[in-house]
Amino acid sequence: MTRALRKIPLYAVLVVLTVLWLLPVVSSFLVSMKSSQDFVSQTWADLPTRFYFFVNLATVLREYRLLDNLGSSLLYSVAGTIIVVITASMAGFSIVRLRPKFNFLLFLVIYSGTLFPFQMYLIPVYRLYNNLGLYDTRTGLVLIYAAICIPFSLFVYRGFYTTIPREIEEAAKLDGCGPVALFQATWIWNDLLFGMVLSRTENVRPIMVAVATMTGYGGGNIPWIMTAVIFTSIPTILLFVFLRRFFIKGMEMSISA
Repeated sequence: MTRALRKIPLYAVLVVLTVLWLLPVVSSFLVSMKSSQDFVSQTWADLPTRFYFFVNLATVLREYRLLDNLGSSLLYSVAGTIIVVITASMAGFSIVRLRPKFNFLLFLVIYSGTLFPFQMYLIPVYRLYNNLGLYDTRTGLVLIYAAICIPFSLFVYRGFYTTIPREIEEAAKLDGCGPVALFQATWIWNDLLFGMVLSRTENVRPIMVAVATMTGYGGGNIPWIMTAVIFTSIPTILLFVFLRRFFIKGMEMSISA
């Protein structure tokens, strides 16, 4: 009993943190269900007079053509992740098992890509893309997403390969691809920075950039924006719901690597 009483402050803090974390999520859902009139005349906590979510969704898909951007983001997430997984897994295996000369230095050079803020890369990458004709192309965005994700994935794979006994390696039983792929695909899907800088046309821009541009001047139509935010979050929510154990395993691998 005494031990249970001692945990009450901890549980109270966790409950408060959970409520604070859920507040913006709940408010986003409530706003997305309101019409523009309800949003102007009500507080964020008031229930809508009419359920307007699907009306808002139809308007957003029609006016802003988010389905085109959704397809682009799906392409970048899938293609970029495939390149990352293949490249980083081979590089990690080579560094750990083949052990070329200066292998640790080679690893540090590649991993240094995660040590600097991404904003440092924008101007040189922008100039390079203009010179190579990759600016505002889907190929260019796939390549930059893959390049940005490879250093961290190599870090995870290198730590993972060091834990594989030779017997398992000989049996070709290699785990770890799934968690890394899910982690990087989610990052690519949620990226705003590179998609905004390296693209300008609607059929190339990722979904998050399209949602960001909905604000326009004066903040845009907030119920429409919240509806778009929820719509674009559905793929990552479904990934977490159905594959959450792989997300957790991927996080554990990144921490222990």
